[in-house]
Amino acid sequence: MDSAQDVQAPDALIKMANQIACNIAPGKTQKEAANAMAEHLIRFWARSMKKQIIDCLDIKNNQLTPLSVEAIILMKKIQKQPTIQK
Repeated sequence: MDSAQDVQAPDALIKMANQIACNIAPGKTQKEAANAMAEHLIRFWARSMKKQIIDCLDIKNNQLTPLSVEAIILMKKIQKQPTIQK
């Protein structure tokens, strides 16, 4: 379960996402960087943070970089896929 500590202001999440995008992008194509960033968000961000950053996509002039937007959309798609259990 997510705690109250996981709740971040949208501006802080946007800033964090854009910083991750800047750090992941060098030496990668846009698609490779988006995949790497989406994987990072899935693995290391709390569920509540992921939900909030997805919600930021609906904010007009949200200040997300194009790479951040692409990665967040990809993360959203990946999270909706059913997991395969063995």
